[in-house]
Amino acid sequence: MSEKPFTNIVNYFELPSDNNDQLKEFYNKIFKWKFEKGKDTSDYWYTDSPGIKGALLKRRSEEQKAPTIFVQVESLDDCISKATNSGAQIIVDKQDVSEGTFVIIKDPQGNSIGIWQPKSQ
Repeated sequence: MSEKPFTNIVNYFELPSDNNDQLKEFYNKIFKWKFEKGKDTSDYWYTDSPGIKGALLKRRSEEQKAPTIFVQVESLDDCISKATNSGAQIIVDKQDVSEGTFVIIKDPQGNSIGIWQPKSQ
């Protein structure tokens, strides 16, 4: 099976926050990034100002100490299976949101990576 365009690429980022208003102001001042309120929760703020879609969000867990990048895949379930069989741990269970489904894993060296499958696939 051949890969679809835009598969296995970094296509999103999330910046964890304890105060979204502070970070919205910070990134607007230094980079002129604009944010709009998310569709799924009130503590999620989208931006596409940096050339890649991203968001500020309320920190999901104490383990979320750094930005998370998301890799878009053709099959989330297949990727989860490959990742866990290769030593990854799931740290945020599979979740459906308005635009697709994601999971966050921790790779064998402790890096958090989001895996994303849009609804259109």
